[in-house]
Amino acid sequence: MTRFNIQTESSTVNWTGKKVLGLHTGTIQIKEGFLSFENDRITDGKIDIDMTSIVITDIADKAVCKEFFDHLNHDDFFAVNRFKTASLTIRNGIRIDTHYTISGDLTIKDIIHPVEFTATAEIFTDFLHMLGEMNIDRTLYNIRYGSGKFIPNLGDKLIYDEFVLQFKLIGQR
Repeated sequence: MTRFNIQTESSTVNWTGKKVLGLHTGTIQIKEGFLSFENDRITDGKIDIDMTSIVITDIADKAVCKEFFDHLNHDDFFAVNRFKTASLTIRNGIRIDTHYTISGDLTIKDIIHPVEFTATAEIFTDFLHMLGEMNIDRTLYNIRYGSGKFIPNLGDKLIYDEFVLQFKLIGQR
């Protein structure tokens, strides 16, 4: 078995949230993590996300950006003052052609739900390079603000329930 520790300074996680009239983008930092491989399988892993590191990249106006940042950190969204870490615990990853189908459990706001996503991974002797994308239904984690599932007649104020995390992980043996 080969274990790769995630190099947090070299790895990136980008997020995108969409609404009826547009979208918002940003980044968030990995706190720590690892992935273990045996033959062509991912046997386990864990990645912790530092929720206090949320950055918004698409809003230039500082006042508007701060208002949105405060809102994301508030109880309506991620309640960062109470839940400083989110995590992905990987149970299994099966290689199919050039991709891995990965299953695990995602924890946001201490609420756990199973997830499945695909990623590509290349191993170069002592280094791992992985690229992937996850679609996450925020309402499963009690993030209901602006959701049409819970608030009727939002019109152009509707925020789509799914947000996207795109990641590049660099690991070292």
